[in-house]
Amino acid sequence: MNILYLALYYGLARFLPSSSACSVCVKLRRYLINKIFYYAGSNVNIAQGVVFGRGGKISIGNNSGIGEGSRLVAMESIIIGDDVMIAPEVLMLTGGHKYDDPNLFLREHESLTAPIKIGSDCWIGARAIILPGVAVCNRVIIAAGSVVTKSITESGIYGGNPAKKIKDIPK
Repeated sequence: MNILYLALYYGLARFLPSSSACSVCVKLRRYLINKIFYYAGSNVNIAQGVVFGRGGKISIGNNSGIGEGSRLVAMESIIIGDDVMIAPEVLMLTGGHKYDDPNLFLREHESLTAPIKIGSDCWIGARAIILPGVAVCNRVIIAAGSVVTKSITESGIYGGNPAKKIKDIPK
């Protein structure tokens, strides 16, 4: 049955307009996500053009959303907390490759995978990249275009490549 929901999502629902233009489109995507993702909380918004592979390793909490054209590559689990705003064209990658054996071509090295976890009350800016094994604590803003290579364990605003803390968020 999952293949049917995936076919409906990738064949139709992902091309439909986002929330402000079509509330029925949002409800259809929400329905399909509830069938595809490992877990989907209430009031989840998946915008137009989001790609997530088969989706079975993705969990998304209440009142969270994924912006237009974002890509979630879930070779391992991706867990998104409650009240998370993910802007357009964000990329989350849970896989990469080893490169340590000089006797092998890079393409011959084995794959490495590690989960991603985004805490609650976070905002991930447009075109940010979250790499394998990253965990982001609660109440974090990741600036647009940032590359998060290491886990973030303290609330605040992070930006750059690699992302570093810029300042605190008022409490």
